[in-house]
Amino acid sequence: MSKIKVEIWSDIACPYCYIGKRKFEKALEQFPRAKDVELIWHSYELNPDLPKGIHSESGKSAHYNSRSNKKMEALAAEVGLEYNLDKLVYANTSDALRLVKLAKEKGLATEAEEVLFKAYFTDGKNVSDKQVLIEAGTSIGLPKDEIEEVLDSERFLQEIKDDIAYSENELNLEYIPFYQIDEKITIEGSLAIEEYVKALEAAVNGNDESINFSGQSCSIDGVCS
Repeated sequence: MSKIKVEIWSDIACPYCYIGKRKFEKALEQFPRAKDVELIWHSYELNPDLPKGIHSESGKSAHYNSRSNKKMEALAAEVGLEYNLDKLVYANTSDALRLVKLAKEKGLATEAEEVLFKAYFTDGKNVSDKQVLIEAGTSIGLPKDEIEEVLDSERFLQEIKDDIAYSENELNLEYIPFYQIDEKITIEGSLAIEEYVKALEAAVNGNDESINFSGQSCSIDGVCS
């Protein structure tokens, strides 16, 4: 059977991207052709103008106040994720996304996304810090010297810009996580598990008409609601 291509645009700093990742994985457990699904990760940097380093603001664009943080933490807990938003280090994600690009070359992009999401949302680590990224990368089997070579260069910066430009100009992306399944099913946002299953089934059983799903998401201006 042919592969079912699932392309995903996300950012490490997007809380719904991590929740959506986990829900999609749970949906695959219910999908008969899960073994035929090919995940392709693309980058969407919500705040590319944010300077590298730690910032005193805890991410107003993504996390408004303690009350909304509790709500987001509860949503994460529903799928077995631990969000500690009081510890969140608001940081530039460019280098983290470049690490995912390196991992993608090794067939480890999904693993890279997982360890980086956990570092950001659970462990409260600064994902713009070189040592944090080295530890994350080597934990999934990436060679330390290759990680350092990427982080000390501008490698993959253009690829990230190309991902963003393509998603906005060709796909009209306005929210992330953004999924495209077999180039005909689109999903903007994190869905309920059963809705992900429906989207996958629509890609396999549907006709050539485009079908769109929408869920909880972060807008391209960084507001997560």
